[in-house]
Amino acid sequence: RVLIENGDIDAGFIKNHAEGFDKYSAQVMSRTVAESAAICDVPEELIREAAALIGNAKGFITMWTMGLNQSVIGVNKNLSLINLNLITGHIGKPGSGPFSLTGQPNAMGGREVGGLSNLLPAHRNLMNEADRDFVQKFWKTDTKIAPKPGLSATEMFEALESGKLKAIWIMCTNPLLSLPDVRMAEAALKKAKFVVVQDVSNKPETLLYADVVLPAAAWIEKEGTMTNAERRISYLSKGMEAPGEAMADAEIICKFAQKMGYHGFDFKNASEIYDEHCRLTEGTNIDISGLSYDILKEKRAVQWPYVKGEKGMGTARLFADKKFYTPSQKAIIHAVPDENQSELLTKDFPLVLTTGRIRDQWHTMSKTGKVSKLNQHYANSFLEIHPDDAAERNIKDNDLVEILNGRGDVRVKARFSTDIKKGVVFLPMHWGKVLSSDLNRANNLTNNLVDPVSKEPDFKFAAVQVQLYKKAKQKILLIGAGAGAFGFVKSYRALNTEDEIEIFSKENLPFYNRVMLPDYISGTQQWSQLVKMKDEEENDFNITLHRGVSIDSVDREHKTVKDSKGKVHDYDVLILATGSRAAMIKDAPSMEGLFTMRNRVDADRFIKHIDPAKGKVLIVGGGLLGIELAAS
Repeated sequence: RVLIENGDIDAGFIKNHAEGFDKYSAQVMSRTVAESAAICDVPEELIREAAALIGNAKGFITMWTMGLNQSVIGVNKNLSLINLNLITGHIGKPGSGPFSLTGQPNAMGGREVGGLSNLLPAHRNLMNEADRDFVQKFWKTDTKIAPKPGLSATEMFEALESGKLKAIWIMCTNPLLSLPDVRMAEAALKKAKFVVVQDVSNKPETLLYADVVLPAAAWIEKEGTMTNAERRISYLSKGMEAPGEAMADAEIICKFAQKMGYHGFDFKNASEIYDEHCRLTEGTNIDISGLSYDILKEKRAVQWPYVKGEKGMGTARLFADKKFYTPSQKAIIHAVPDENQSELLTKDFPLVLTTGRIRDQWHTMSKTGKVSKLNQHYANSFLEIHPDDAAERNIKDNDLVEILNGRGDVRVKARFSTDIKKGVVFLPMHWGKVLSSDLNRANNLTNNLVDPVSKEPDFKFAAVQVQLYKKAKQKILLIGAGAGAFGFVKSYRALNTEDEIEIFSKENLPFYNRVMLPDYISGTQQWSQLVKMKDEEENDFNITLHRGVSIDSVDREHKTVKDSKGKVHDYDVLILATGSRAAMIKDAPSMEGLFTMRNRVDADRFIKHIDPAKGKVLIVGGGLLGIELAAS
């Protein structure tokens, strides 16, 4: 609106090379700048300042990342931003144009070959009859290509949940971390009758549900091409052989198709596959019919289109001739609705959760999570929250908090930041299950609302509540009363004084340092110096200690134990801290002078028996205790 009112639009471009401006102009004039500023919570003067910067600029590039795309109105957001380039005429010339920074390095390459449920190769439209006929004839098949799109990623898991879909083949992705409402997705995958997982990593959670695992080759173990956001196609050479049975994804697919009896998959190498793709693009907007691996190896990278007879480096800039990919060859300025269609905030869930990346991690961490230096920035997930929102909830910086809504919950530490807007909180998307717990997983909370056109989930807007985490009171049973058990009690009580702790000690003399028994034998230390917890400290640590009582059996299903007196005890958490036992020599005779060294009884028996002036001592075992015993 401000650009139009200030006359900072390219009227000539709009008249000669665009359509839809009148409807668009009427729409943006329907709301004042002040009204828009209030809705967006942005000062009106900043909107006018931004418009002035655009209007006075010689060039204007719009750049955006997944925050604009991953929305239930992502397509409308993209069109609205592109409209700014069109009404100012900043397209098809240096220093101008819309530039989408997608979520993957080869995202454009994946779309070029038809890697979406509504696409055919070379950006051909599945719902266009002429495009379907062309591809069908090219592939020389009598089978009609169905006009109805296949299922999107979220729709596949909804179909698994309902039972409509029975089997799924997962490759090059980690859906049990990356999908929205991921607990629903995990429940759906459990219902699948048959699951194939094809991956280069042993990390994805999907492997737990796989009936068949197909090991895929990594990037350096195969050759191929990548297309970046400026349409630049690069050849990637194979640097080494894949280990074991691993092979390139394309090779796996071709072998599978051949086993199924389908023709046309007998490619000798990746170059032949690429040649077919190039022929399929002929006559399209992304025509690379003049390209081959040999040309890419020579030139290293070119930009599409690259038609037959091309000798240079391809097409450096699109739309320089002001002819666009529409029937009229004019750019279309879209007047799209601008109301948010995300779930509504409520009294119970008043905060907006947005998710995304942090500096040093990539997507689901199957690659970057292995690099120790990258984990030094943030070793664990966290919630970024404005201090004012935290203060309303009695949350301090670094407190453990719960983020919840009707779909799930996450439990991480709070990290204060004034860079984030009040009323909005942020969770990194990278972390999955840790020690079988999914409470780091941001997508427990995101919803499966999708853009009706792109099918992109609404990752950037979920209604949540944040509260200080208060753990439910638990009963902890600790089997063993050595130094390890003492260390646990001491550190745990520093954090939690509410939980009930019961300890079972087979010995009547608990909580001493067993490693120091040799010093007790030699007399360099008195018994009192070995003891870690005095009797009177038991009350201070609020523990129940069972002296001279061992545990005979554990029932994990019912979470109970039976002690040596026949009594049954229930528990919420069971910790085994029994320490080491001497490995007795098999069939060793029972005779005088044969000792193990595990407790005070053993030490006292040894002291009573030993006479340094007579005979020799044989120590079996050269560990720490054995060496210390020899010294004593």
